[in-house]
Amino acid sequence: MRFVILCWVLWWVSLGSHAQVPGLFNVQGRLQVDSTLFDGTVEFKFALVNEDGSQTYWRNSSDANLDGQPDQAVPLLLSRGLYSLALGDTNLANMAALPAHVFTNSALFLRIWLNDGTHGFELLTPDQRITPAGSALISATVSDGAITAPKLAPGVLDAANLTGVLPPARLPANVAYKDTDIFSLSNLLSGQLAALTATLQTLSNQLAALQLTNSTALPPSGLTAVSTSATDAALAGYGFVPFMNVPAPAWVDGSSTDAPSARSGHSAVWTGEEIVVWGGTLGLGLYSASGGIYAPGPDQWQSISSINAPAARVGHTAVWTGGQMLIWGGFNTTGYLSSGARWQRASQAWTALPTLNAPAGRDGHVALWTGARMLIWGGRNSGGLLADGALYDPASNEWSALPLTGAPAARMGAVAEWTGSRLILWGGEGEAGPLNSGAQLTFDAGASPLEWRAFNLTDAPSGRSGHAAVWSGQKMLVWGGQLSGGELLGDGGAYDPINDRWEALPATGAPTARHNHNALWTGQELLVVGGETASGTAASGGAYNPATTQWRALSSAGNPQARSGAAAVWSGAELLTFGGSANGQAVGSLQRLNPQPAWYFYRKP
Repeated sequence: MRFVILCWVLWWVSLGSHAQVPGLFNVQGRLQVDSTLFDGTVEFKFALVNEDGSQTYWRNSSDANLDGQPDQAVPLLLSRGLYSLALGDTNLANMAALPAHVFTNSALFLRIWLNDGTHGFELLTPDQRITPAGSALISATVSDGAITAPKLAPGVLDAANLTGVLPPARLPANVAYKDTDIFSLSNLLSGQLAALTATLQTLSNQLAALQLTNSTALPPSGLTAVSTSATDAALAGYGFVPFMNVPAPAWVDGSSTDAPSARSGHSAVWTGEEIVVWGGTLGLGLYSASGGIYAPGPDQWQSISSINAPAARVGHTAVWTGGQMLIWGGFNTTGYLSSGARWQRASQAWTALPTLNAPAGRDGHVALWTGARMLIWGGRNSGGLLADGALYDPASNEWSALPLTGAPAARMGAVAEWTGSRLILWGGEGEAGPLNSGAQLTFDAGASPLEWRAFNLTDAPSGRSGHAAVWSGQKMLVWGGQLSGGELLGDGGAYDPINDRWEALPATGAPTARHNHNALWTGQELLVVGGETASGTAASGGAYNPATTQWRALSSAGNPQARSGAAAVWSGAELLTFGGSANGQAVGSLQRLNPQPAWYFYRKP
């Protein structure tokens, strides 16, 4: 379960003495995920609107696309869930100045959009009423020069009261100062006022932080909270009551017009804008040399040119270089293949990869893009399991062998991730059954391989095959799979390659045990979807957040297609999956899912 509590305390920090001078307006709050206070970067968008939101008086940035939201967000780094900022503080990224005249509007409300890094921007409701101190509004509209000496109490401006304000040389004894002297003090007084205001803001922030960290204090009335639970006991304990909910997005069927035929054992890459699908088996021993390009924006398929395309195959690998797709290996009616090709997206031209120094033909191998070269390792062929590999450099159009000293044991079906500086490889089917071993292959500054380093196996998951993994930016997250006897697994582990250390993933709330599923990294969560369970092919899935160490179920709305062995990619906003098999039959549909959870809104009366 996951919920976010947004508590805001709003007050004037400062306003200039003229309506055209921008001011600051402080916003504070706390972001909480279940019982865990959020640590990390969150993006906010702010607007000041009228009561029904039909008129906007100010935004933190422009709205060029006219969607009602500011185009740019204000990023904030939260520690223990606490945040504090001043609207109008142009020292903050993407924060526009806040003119004081905005507050001459009656019935002013603060509107906030929040992006926690996973679910996109959500409008928090209801908008919060702003009631700044009346004196602040009045002072903002006082005309320059309107306060003269007759309006001041007697003795206010005598020398004794001004001591310490002006330099001593300008304070002759027993002299009362006139209006002209009063205005000559403005610069000095403004500077002192700014310093006092900054001190007041610091003290106010510290007080608010102390109040928010006091676990015994009940939240004040008027606060809004958001939870993924329809019956959130923690919020109920604080006196919050539900008042509305936003369902989790449903699965969406992609267009079937011009889509590739149903298949499994195919490959897929994400180009940054499109998913490119190629090859695979159509069933009944038929292999494909065709594919398609799907663009989620217009929801359209486009076929891939077959001119000079590689031979039909299944069990091959594909990587995306940034401008071209590299296909290699696999199996067809002629046996295990050591051939491949590169496909240019712009021209749709296929060019065969060289065979000189290429690895022996295989399937069940791993392939990844290092940023400069395609890396191939492991797999199997007619000679058995393999423990070798090679690098292909598109720039030189040449293959080079990987080092063998210290390489992990021969295997197929391993998982492998590229960290930016090293390959990490784990698990798979070995000579004696599923393995729980792995290794890192380090690279030098010139992107040349250096040495293999075996994993520390303390606290590592049990050996397995049919599992899946992602790279989170810090750790490799491994989940699911099966043992040699076919027993399905619903557990996993997180491996830290820098510290060479494993830690178990929690079992509570995890998806049903399965193998041949897909795993994707969203930037904040591990998504697990599809696969084979003890009950058959699955359509269900789950999301795991390493920051909160908690699982949640993915949406089942929209009739997701049960499938295993599918190809899936993360677009930056959606999970896209195509093909696979269900109960022995090839699947041809493409489906999409925004993995945002259902939101339940609570209010403190």
